This record gives sequence, structure tokens and C-alpha cells, in this order.
Amino acid sequence: MDNDEIQEFSVAHKRRYSKNHLWYQEKDDRTTIGVTDFISKEKGEVLRVVLPHAGMEVDVDEELFSIDFESGTVIFRSLFSGEIIEVNGEVEINPELVDDSPYEHGWCMIFEAHNMVVEDLMDPDEYIEYLQEVLI
Repeated sequence: MDNDEIQEFSVAHKRRYSKNHLWYQEKDDRTTIGVTDFISKEKGEVLRVVLPHAGMEVDVDEELFSIDFESGTVIFRSLFSGEIIEVNGEVEINPELVDDSPYEHGWCMIFEAHNMVVEDLMDPDEYIEYLQEVLI
């Protein structure tokens, strides 16, 4: 990114963030997962979202899902082992939801982690600080 270029993006509160630009929102024992507004601004328009099937078990560092951006495909890997409870098939049909509403309608899946340690994720302020470090 050109240092003179200004990039605007949003970071939602009441979520946790990973360095691979996923957001996590816990409710009961389940976690909704989506991609941050930053990555779609950084990688360009979302062209396609490929989600797994609900009921699938994943281990740490296994592929959760992938997104084809204007600049290429990004594979998002799991930070935790667990089961994919539900996927948002609407983003496969309308991938622009990830660009237009990343924190609401553009969520990707609901996950039930076997060993999730929330403290391993960043709060919104820590994520913003992380982005400032990687953008400099």
C-alpha cells in the first residue's frame, strides 16, 4: 500500500480478532466467525466465498474456508479445533455481503470450539494497534 493512500475500514466492538483478519463473536458455547472489513479493503472486492459443510470437524491450522478476492485467493485456517455448526450459504450466493456487511450479514460460519482460549485473540483496540504496526 502506498504510504500516501488513505484506507478506511471499520472494526466492530463486542468481537475478538485474529492476526489472519477473522473476527469471532461468542454467544453461549458457539462462536460466529467472519472476515474483517480490513481484509476486503486490503485485498479488493470479494468475488467468491467457499464454505465447508456444517457438521465438519476441523483441527488447529486446517482450512476453515476460502475467499477469492480481486487480488487472489485467501485460505483462512482455524486457530482452534472444533465443529462447524452452521454456514452462511447466503455469502456463497451473494459474496458482496462480505464487502458490504462484514460484521452483520456477511458472517461466514458458526463454530463450536473444543479448546478456544478467548485471551489468545485480540480485542478491538488490540486489533487496531496490530493493524497500525503491519501497515507502517
